[in-house]
Amino acid sequence: MNKFIILGISFLAILSLMDNSFGSFQTDIRDDIFIFVQTSLRNSDGQLVTYLESSKFSHLNLSALDLFLDFEASQGSAPIITINGKQYETIRRVQSQSFDSEGLVASTILYDNVDGKIVLLARFAHDGYATIPGDTLESMWTFIRPVS
Repeated sequence: MNKFIILGISFLAILSLMDNSFGSFQTDIRDDIFIFVQTSLRNSDGQLVTYLESSKFSHLNLSALDLFLDFEASQGSAPIITINGKQYETIRRVQSQSFDSEGLVASTILYDNVDGKIVLLARFAHDGYATIPGDTLESMWTFIRPVS
């Protein structure tokens, strides 16, 4: 009996360590930044193959993301919206990609080029989807942050 209890506690401890090592970040409209991504994969005929959306991310580089959003907002295309009497800046960006080979995509990633180096800003890990030549991917990133 004691062996089963110790084994069960050990298993739960290992699971909690595994979960914390992967990490996840759920964004909420009340946070300093709310991020929402919608990803659609279409075949060469334009038919929808896969649609995913999330506001939960496995990686967020908040300092690099702030710099990215400051630059994007400076371009003048970040409308201000009001939610419950508070003003928020809304930034939307679309990423598109076409595939010329078969593969498996297991995450939706937002990168930025900072001083010639590719920097990971946000990653939405998911079960993945298979691609074939001719497929196209579109990811709509929506960022909402309070106006200072």
